[in-house]
Amino acid sequence: MIITKDVLKNMKLKFSCISEKRCQEINAMKIKNPYYPLPFFTCKGEYFTIQDSCFVHSEDERIVYMKAFAPLPVLKRESLDDYYDVFVLVIDDKYFSVVIDFTDHKKIYVENKYVDEVTGKLLDDVWLDKRSDRDEIIYLIGEMQMYGYGGIDYKNGRKILNLEYKGESYKWKHWNE
Repeated sequence: MIITKDVLKNMKLKFSCISEKRCQEINAMKIKNPYYPLPFFTCKGEYFTIQDSCFVHSEDERIVYMKAFAPLPVLKRESLDDYYDVFVLVIDDKYFSVVIDFTDHKKIYVENKYVDEVTGKLLDDVWLDKRSDRDEIIYLIGEMQMYGYGGIDYKNGRKILNLEYKGESYKWKHWNE
C-alpha cells in the first residue's frame, strides 16, 4: 500500500485491541527482537512493553503502529551503548522498524494547561529512503505517535511533537481544551 495524502486524510485512528486474526498475521511476520529475552515480537503481551494487543491502528487494521521493543533496564544501566525504544509500523503485510531518538522533553504549565513538547530525531533508515511516499510515512508516524502516546488522550494539556529526518523538520500540535 502506498500512503497518499488522500489515505491520510480519510484514515481514522483508534487505540484499541486489534483482532485475533490481525495479531496472528503480525506474529507470522517474525519481527526480530533486537533485545533480550524473546527472539521475536508477539502481540500476546509476553514482552513487557506490550499490553493486551492494544495498539494505534487504522479502523480497518491495515496499518498498525506499536512500541514493540525496549531494552531491559539492566542493559541501559550496565552499558555505555545507546539503546532506543523500537516502534514497528505495519502496513498490510510489511513491517518497518521506526527508531526515534528522543533528544528533549519539556513540560511546562501555562494557563491551567500542561504543554508537553517532545523533540526527537528519526534515525536514518534505508527502507524509508526507498519509499516514494516518504513524507507521507513520516507524517503517518507522527500522527500515530501523537495519537497513541499522549496525543489525543492527553487530558487537560497540549502536546507538541517535533521530529527531524535527514535535516528536515516535521511538527505536530494537539490542543485539548
